[in-house]
Amino acid sequence: MKQIITLLIGIIFCLLITSCENDIQGLYSGEHAVYFSDYNSTADSVTYSFIGKNREQDTVFLNVRLLGNMLTTPAKVVLRVVPNKTTAISGSHYEAIKPFYQFGLNTFDYKLPIILKKHADLNSGAFVLALEIIESENLLVAFKEKSSVRIRFSNIFMKPSIWDATLAPVFGTYSRTKHAICMDIMGRPFPETLVAFNLERNLWRNFGWQCNAYFKDNVVMDNDLVPPARILPWF
Repeated sequence: MKQIITLLIGIIFCLLITSCENDIQGLYSGEHAVYFSDYNSTADSVTYSFIGKNREQDTVFLNVRLLGNMLTTPAKVVLRVVPNKTTAISGSHYEAIKPFYQFGLNTFDYKLPIILKKHADLNSGAFVLALEIIESENLLVAFKEKSSVRIRFSNIFMKPSIWDATLAPVFGTYSRTKHAICMDIMGRPFPETLVAFNLERNLWRNFGWQCNAYFKDNVVMDNDLVPPARILPWF
């Protein structure tokens, strides 16, 4: 009896595996489509600041991922600026979006470049560039909820978009005062994307301990708080 039950379970398992393989094959048998792999409808922004960077312009790379088999010929990724969500001005705050960007061969990912400019306007606040992938002649939009992104950029201290989920366990609660002092200690700005953090994960953790030691040994008041309060060590 046990042998029969074991045999039946094995048959059912094989049928499920075959069914799943067929479903996956069906998923990738349609037309090629693309989406922003790092963003979705609830986490749709990347934050960039020119603070601590000695440059007049910089490039933010947005990862576009291909759904389907690798391309046999290059394909066009087309973006549009979303006017009602954008405050940045083309030509002044960022280089004009190209008519299309070329997704190459032998890869499932394309680093799409968006060039931001260090305009004097950025000294007084953040500007937003909202972008959306739209269908091109040879690439569809894979997922509507992963087709949009907002780039928030300035030349002031801004809380990185990855702070709460990624940087807080390493650097504690965010404040602009802590931001400025930590940058002085580290000699570099904070990472603005999860990819950038993961590339040097151990280095950022070491920086976290260094910054924590500074606030442990020194009384630093956070004047952004009402009333002002000391920035406490977080480890």
